[in-house]
Amino acid sequence: MGVAALARLLVRRRPHRAPPVPTPAPVEDRAEALRRKLDETRGTEPPEPEEPVTPEPEMPKESLQDRRARVHAKAQEAIDAMQEEPLA
Repeated sequence: MGVAALARLLVRRRPHRAPPVPTPAPVEDRAEALRRKLDETRGTEPPEPEEPVTPEPEMPKESLQDRRARVHAKAQEAIDAMQEEPLA
């Protein structure tokens, strides 16, 4: 019994060592690794630099009053459609 008590005492006295915590990789490395993995799963290669996009010619803008009238007419149509539907 004395030997068992001594073993328990020695076990309690040993300091518990925590497992070593792995140091995280720098954020840029993790991000690049995730990008590569995503490209692999998509089956694509890294994107190549795109050519500058030429802007398309703009449509002639309607006047503010014309736009307000168009939006108002569309809203009025929606209101009329809701009033025509029977409530369930």
